[in-house]
Amino acid sequence: MVVMDKENKFKLKKPVPSDGKLIWELVKNSKSLDLNSIYHYVLMADHFNESSIAAFKDNELAGFVTAYFPPIKHQTLFVWQVGVSKKFQGRNLGKTMITTLAKSQLSQKVKYLHATITTSNKASIALFKSTAKSLDSNYKFDEIIYPKDFFGETGHEPEKLFQIGPIN
Repeated sequence: MVVMDKENKFKLKKPVPSDGKLIWELVKNSKSLDLNSIYHYVLMADHFNESSIAAFKDNELAGFVTAYFPPIKHQTLFVWQVGVSKKFQGRNLGKTMITTLAKSQLSQKVKYLHATITTSNKASIALFKSTAKSLDSNYKFDEIIYPKDFFGETGHEPEKLFQIGPIN
């Protein structure tokens, strides 16, 4: 899949393992996203590239979405992480990437989009609400799926399940 976003001229494509380091650097530079190891991003770009997407502008990584299908929820695309470089924020790139995934060759399979979000992450909540609207779908955001105590003494907030769907 290589798609051109006509509005902003982003090249949207499946990530490849060599994109893993670029994704890691984008996350690291964001100062707000949860940073995983470079190896994690290499694996996501390799093992889950069919359900993930990377956006490039003039050969520069502008953003990414890592996602996968949970083993027991075959019609649910779980969005693991969305990142947009500060340089490219404010152009609806996050929503464009998620909706492109939902409407791509996966569209026959994707009936629901799920993500976990902390209640203080207003940007992600707004992104997923906007995505639901773009997909003409309902959403629900009320169930704590991972309570605070799952994260030990890290101070990590509880994660609530954001559900979009069914997607037509």
